[in-house]
Amino acid sequence: MSYFNQNIDEITKKLVLKGQQQACRQVYDAFSTPVYNLAYRMLQDIDDAQDVMQNSFITAFQKITQWSGHSAFGFWLRQIVVNQCLDQIKKNHQQLTIESQQHVDLSQKIQYDYQHDLNFMLAKLPPLSRSVLWLYEVEGMTHLEIADLYQMSTSFSKSQLARSKQLLAKWLQNQEKNHEQSL
Repeated sequence: MSYFNQNIDEITKKLVLKGQQQACRQVYDAFSTPVYNLAYRMLQDIDDAQDVMQNSFITAFQKITQWSGHSAFGFWLRQIVVNQCLDQIKKNHQQLTIESQQHVDLSQKIQYDYQHDLNFMLAKLPPLSRSVLWLYEVEGMTHLEIADLYQMSTSFSKSQLARSKQLLAKWLQNQEKNHEQSL
């Protein structure tokens, strides 16, 4: 079950609309942890996740009139977070392209031995594959919902999920081989 399956009442919505700080704080306190966790899992960067969290709440508070109330407020907020993350992934991809053109190889500068560390493995995945994996496996979104987010077909979502699982399985097998050889 998703932590985003929470709602706010009409009174809180109206108070947020009026900019009442206590109501905004109440909403922030209820959703800040799942918002940050989702952003971090999709982006694998603390600073980017914090930026996305802040921008997501600002956007939600400014556009709360667009929340219809037909679904839980948390699901509507999750959509904002995912969109903010996708924007950040695009921005980071553009910056990475510029850096790679300048022949910066960060992987040679820092090497860690994480073994089976999930965060390390997730960080190694391409951003699109990582975000699809997280949205599907953890957030419980369907392939159709993910495809709509990316404005792609459902086969895009399915192939990205399969690709990320294959990469993770391959890396785990390599880790096990390396471990066995070191014994």
